[in-house]
Amino acid sequence: KVSGDDTAVGFNIGVLFNATDSTRVGLTYHSKVDYKLGCHTQVSTGAGTPPQLLASNRYDCTLKVATPESYDLSVTHALSDAWTLYTSATWTGWSSMQDLSLRNQPVSAAQGGSLASALTGSIQEGLNWHDTWAYAVGTAYRLDPQWVLRAGLMFDQSPTSNTGRSPRTPTGDRQIFSVGAGYDVTPQLTLDVAYSYLQEESVDVSRANALGSYSATYKSHASLFGVGATYRF
Repeated sequence: KVSGDDTAVGFNIGVLFNATDSTRVGLTYHSKVDYKLGCHTQVSTGAGTPPQLLASNRYDCTLKVATPESYDLSVTHALSDAWTLYTSATWTGWSSMQDLSLRNQPVSAAQGGSLASALTGSIQEGLNWHDTWAYAVGTAYRLDPQWVLRAGLMFDQSPTSNTGRSPRTPTGDRQIFSVGAGYDVTPQLTLDVAYSYLQEESVDVSRANALGSYSATYKSHASLFGVGATYRF
């Protein structure tokens, strides 16, 4: 088990222009962010494992991770004063993350057992992720001056492949359906609520090495709820 944290800085830049009186087009760039996590590797052995072979312990480590850049193109079109359509397409450069490289502190046999040398130095886990596209379409309908209803659908590609997928990231392509509503309490204050249902395709994960093998099928889904408030000064 590895856990850690870091704080890093990235930036976003965007442009929005009116293509027509009823259509707006926006383009946003999100920069990649480089993290160097100060972390700990927690080794927990099974019952009956001789400590001379491998002992439970915690070791300091560092992990470098760079989250990728992305581009988002969006179009908003007002069909009428009450009805608005939204579309967007997002490209994310996940192919820049080809592996995770973990560097542990030197571990001697006296500290962790004869297998502890496997935890020394750099440990790499291949990811072999690929770039992805996400597509979304949504609509908002204003019932009256106070109430607005919203609905949307999103298709999001997974960066993992059948050969590179692992129990750490058993993700598949996903679909997300959302509904929500907004209420203008006053001209300055708006309250919003939303519900989203996420469903991923079924994926298989199979791994094997000298210590054993692992095979499983994953199928994930989730329900997400959100509440927000906007106050205009």
